[in-house]
Parts: sequence; C-alpha cells; structure tokens
Amino acid sequence: MDKTWESNIQPLAQDVVYLMAAGEVIDSLAAVVRELVENSLDAGATRITVSVWPERWRVRVADNGAGMDEMDLQRAAIAHATSKISSRPDLLNVRSLGFRGEALHSIAQLAHLDIRSCTNNGKGHQVSYLPSGEPKETLETASAPGTVATVRDLFHSWPARRQVPSAAAQLKSVTLLIQQLALCHPHVTWQIEKNDTAWFALWP
Repeated sequence: MDKTWESNIQPLAQDVVYLMAAGEVIDSLAAVVRELVENSLDAGATRITVSVWPERWRVRVADNGAGMDEMDLQRAAIAHATSKISSRPDLLNVRSLGFRGEALHSIAQLAHLDIRSCTNNGKGHQVSYLPSGEPKETLETASAPGTVATVRDLFHSWPARRQVPSAAAQLKSVTLLIQQLALCHPHVTWQIEKNDTAWFALWP
C-alpha cells in the first residue's frame, strides 16, 4: 500500500505461494499490533495511533497512509492477497515489511476484523470480514484519508490462548514493539492509547 505503488491487491499465484515457507503467527495482542502497524508503515503513514483494550482483547490502529479503495478493501483479508508482490522475481526484491498477504487473513480467523479506509481522492468505505477473509458487509462512510483497522474479541474461538501471557506482559510487549519500530522509523509520530486513555507518545 505504498503511495508510490500503482498495483492493487490481488491474490498471488499458487506457484508464488508455494515459495513462501513462513506463515504469520498471531499469538498475542502485540502480534496483532505488529501486523497492523507494519501495514501502516508500508502505506507511507507519518502518523500512527495505536489503541489497546487488553481486558477486552481489542486493538485499533489508525494511520494517515495511502488508504485503500473499495475493491482493495474487499480483497484485503483474503489469503495470500497482496499489493506488495505479484510474481517470483518480486520475492528477490522485497522492499516492504509485509508481503505474503497472510496477516489480515490470520487475524480475521481469530477475531472480528473491521477496516475503514479512504484514499486521498476517493470515497471512504468500511468492510467487516468473515473468518474466511471474505467481506461480510461493505458500507460507504465519511473518513479522512488513511486507514483504521479494528480487531475485536481476539481469540474468542481459542480461549486457551487468552491465558498466557498475562495482560501486563502483553502490554509490555506492545510497548517494546512500538519503541523498536519508532527507532527504525524516526519520521513517524506515534500516539499510544490504553483503555481510551492516552498512554504515551513519540515524536520525530
């Protein structure tokens, strides 16, 4: 979703999928934050707001990146659908944090996923996804340019995963993750919220 890319989100060919051995593992709130924030950075965001509700197993990441149009939004959570690579040679020239097209699909399988997005010169739309990653509902909505991804009721179908690590340990992991990403992307303004209250912020 880099602002310089012209390609849209498309499912990868099976021969390209077979070449990618690694998969996305969503095992904590921090893992969800990582995947959503990496999408924001790949979209060219310079302002990212991360909100977490650990006891409610909810995460929201809002950015001012390039955004997605309605068609890309409807494809965003389909397995191995991505705008970042399209062929075998692209695997040798990856310039984005994410490229496999698995993260949003994995999140949709484990939580209720909604994404609202708008491009600089388009209309805003919000899509709710089924566990399969297919769009469940698409609505036109007023929205500033950028993307807001909301993950609710994480691990609702996998209660054992909610037992460890503890909420406090997960929040510590989120903090360390944001600090590490901020060091690697010093041009980005970060605003972090916990339970609807400002937690900490990092400026360029």
